[in-house]
Amino acid sequence: MPLILALQSPPPIPDGVVIAVNQFTDFLLRYLGALAAVGALSMALIEAAKKLLDSRTKFQALRWTRWVMRTPLDRTITGEQAATHSSAMAQLIQLCTGVTDEEASLAAANLIASEGHLGLGHAFHTVPAHALFALELPRMMGSIQDAADVALASPPEYPDLYQLMTVGAKADDVERWYRDGSFALVSVADLNPTPEQRQAVKEHAERFARLRQIVKRKLDGFQLYTGDRWGSWNQAAANAVGMVAMFIVLTWVQRNGIGASISFPTLIVFSLLGGILSPVAKDLVSALKRVKDG
Repeated sequence: MPLILALQSPPPIPDGVVIAVNQFTDFLLRYLGALAAVGALSMALIEAAKKLLDSRTKFQALRWTRWVMRTPLDRTITGEQAATHSSAMAQLIQLCTGVTDEEASLAAANLIASEGHLGLGHAFHTVPAHALFALELPRMMGSIQDAADVALASPPEYPDLYQLMTVGAKADDVERWYRDGSFALVSVADLNPTPEQRQAVKEHAERFARLRQIVKRKLDGFQLYTGDRWGSWNQAAANAVGMVAMFIVLTWVQRNGIGASISFPTLIVFSLLGGILSPVAKDLVSALKRVKDG
C-alpha cells in the first residue's frame, strides 16, 4: 500500500530548477518590459509620421490608381465612345466627394499622369478631390461601392465608370443593360405588364444582379489585398523603427557604463531581436506574468 501511494504521488521538483526558472522568467520580464517601452515609442513615432505625411491618403490613392490603370478598357459599347481611365476616375471622384466636374477631371488627370503618386508636401496642401482616399479603407470602399451602384443604375450618365466597373462581365450583359436595362424596368413599373414584359423584366433583373455581384467581388478583392498590404507595411515600419530605437538605447547604455559591456556584433543582434519583438512585447509580458503567477 505505501508503495502504491508513493507511485501515485508526483515526484518533488528540485528547488534549483524552480529557482532557475523564476530567475529566467524575471530576466525575460525585465527585457520584454524594456522592449514594450521601445515598442510603444516606435508606434508613437510611426503614428506621428503617418499623420504628418498623410500616409494613408498617399497609399490608398496609389493603390486605387494602379488598380484602375491595370483594368483594361479595350472593349467598348456599340455606338459609344471608348472609355478612358481618366474619365472613369473623374466620374468616381465626383460621385464620392461632390466636387465639381472640373475639379474631378483635373484631380483624375493628375493621378493618372503620376500613376497615383501624390507629392511629398500633399499633407500641407490638401485637395478636396482626394478626400475619398483619406478615409479608412472600409469607408472608402463603401463610398466606391455606392458610386458603382449609381453608375449601374444610370449607365448612360456615367458611361466610363460603368465600363470600368463591369470589366470582366459578359459582353452581352454589359451591352444590353447599358442600352435598355434600367429603362425597361422603369417603363413597366406603372403598367400591367404582359407575360413578355414580365419575362424581359426578369431577365434584366437577373442581368443587373450578375453585374452588381461582379462589381462587388472586384471591390472586395481590392479591399482584401490593400488592407493586407497596409498592415504589412505598418508591421515592417514598426520593426524597422523598433530596431533603430533599440540600437540607440543600447548604444546610450553602453556609453554611460550602465549594465554589462557587450560587443558591437552582440549589440546589433540585440537591436534586431528588439525590433522584431517590440511590437508584441506587451503581449508577451502579460503572458509571462500569468505563467509566473500561476
